[in-house]
Amino acid sequence: MSDRATGVVEPRENVREPLVWFVGKWWFWVPILPLVALDLWSKASVFAHLESTQGHAPEGARFVEVWTGVVKFELVQYRNTGTIWGLAKDFTSGLVVLRFVAMGVLVYIAARTPSLQRFKQLVLGLIMAGAIGNLYDNLTQPYSAVRDFLEFSWVRDGVEVWSFPAFNVADSCICVGAITLAILLWREDAQRARAS
Repeated sequence: MSDRATGVVEPRENVREPLVWFVGKWWFWVPILPLVALDLWSKASVFAHLESTQGHAPEGARFVEVWTGVVKFELVQYRNTGTIWGLAKDFTSGLVVLRFVAMGVLVYIAARTPSLQRFKQLVLGLIMAGAIGNLYDNLTQPYSAVRDFLEFSWVRDGVEVWSFPAFNVADSCICVGAITLAILLWREDAQRARAS
């Protein structure tokens, strides 16, 4: 499609469609249910296993070593009232509100995304799944805390020298989705700049 005034040819998948909400947006909805189910099942399973096998230990001290080497991987049992890396731990209620707002923004962006941009819809669905998974914890868990259970550490000479903060499946969905979305938006801007 071209703009008669400028002569710029817009790629077909970038052409703005009339707002029809979710007609042709299956790629947005497809990842949400299975990823939310995987997130909630994995949290519940790991927490239940650690409680049944290590119930004598305090919650934050329960863990199972999955493998060790240069990189060590453990299943742990942490509750995070903040956001990534435990930031804003005293702002839990505000974070819940922000997560609801973010979900509304994601729905709006998905509705505005052309139906031919299936990969972009999929990425938005990935972020939405992560937001729902963590928001579920905010609304159902003690202290509105999110359950984190995956922990990776860097080991040198048998000593743990650095540990990546514990996370969950929902966090993975949000991080992978957000980084991919940023790359997609950057590429779209670059394409527009070249076209003009």
